[in-house]
Amino acid sequence: MWTSLQKLFQKHVSERSVAALHWMSDGCTLIVLSQDKLSLRCTFRRSLMFQNNDWLRPLQKLLAELPPVQQMTVTLAPEFYQLVQLDKPEVPENELKAALRWQLKDLVSFEPGDMQFDYIDLPGAHQQQSRLQVVVSSQRMLRPLVHCLHSARVPVKTILPEEWVLKNLLPAQTQPVLLLSQRVGQDLSIMILRAGRVCFSRRVRGLPSPEQLSLDSLHQGYLDALSLEVQRSVDYFEGQLKQAPVRQLVLAINTALQADIAGFFRQLGFAEVQQLQFSQWLPELDLQQQAQFATSLAAALEYESTAEQEVGYENAS
Repeated sequence: MWTSLQKLFQKHVSERSVAALHWMSDGCTLIVLSQDKLSLRCTFRRSLMFQNNDWLRPLQKLLAELPPVQQMTVTLAPEFYQLVQLDKPEVPENELKAALRWQLKDLVSFEPGDMQFDYIDLPGAHQQQSRLQVVVSSQRMLRPLVHCLHSARVPVKTILPEEWVLKNLLPAQTQPVLLLSQRVGQDLSIMILRAGRVCFSRRVRGLPSPEQLSLDSLHQGYLDALSLEVQRSVDYFEGQLKQAPVRQLVLAINTALQADIAGFFRQLGFAEVQQLQFSQWLPELDLQQQAQFATSLAAALEYESTAEQEVGYENAS
């Protein structure tokens, strides 16, 4: 997971190929991006649904179809981890994880001996104490999945939460960008990114899942509730963290009404509102189908250079 795993099997490939597995409670998506000279393309994609947590044999069969890759990233859906923001303990770096484990035992539902966790630094005003975003998961939950991948000789590089890979769907920019994302069956995610880093993130409960949205529901409370949560996040980022104003918003909501949502935020005064699309890598799919592979694609892009991502998004726009 957050501790890099030793390469389990070295495969010889003629081009750089990286795989990404998005692991969810009811299924998974798997994608491979391959780079040959200056061309970056999707060479393999699959989606798989599970029933009654019976995932082992279907996953084994899927992995048997996987072409040779140099490394894989596994991304966990939110149901498998908890995110916590806290002040960074004032201890030497080599004692930080021990100090965090002591703090986390009262903040998350995992037992201390079962916790697998890592952290990233969050921006703040110079006079404020440094803060961390910590992601915590269960070793007992991860172990069978890692064992399955190990047995299939898949070269796993790392395991990450969704929030830490979605930043790869946007080119790094000096000004903050707010990313709204939501897939079917999940809570809405609000993230603020800058210079390729996660500066702020939170999940919003209580809003309808994308498949429940209709044009009437948009204008009968959904958009008002959504804009309120966005404004709260922006106010905290700009006011409490004393960061630059947020003027750009990007949507990755799995609904055919995404254009209507974009128009609403333009009317609210955002200077630039975009709908995220992945046509460069998944040209044969419509926007809603592309959204199914968004997290897998973001994780695969973890290993591409910033320049390559920027070229890709220029071509997709």
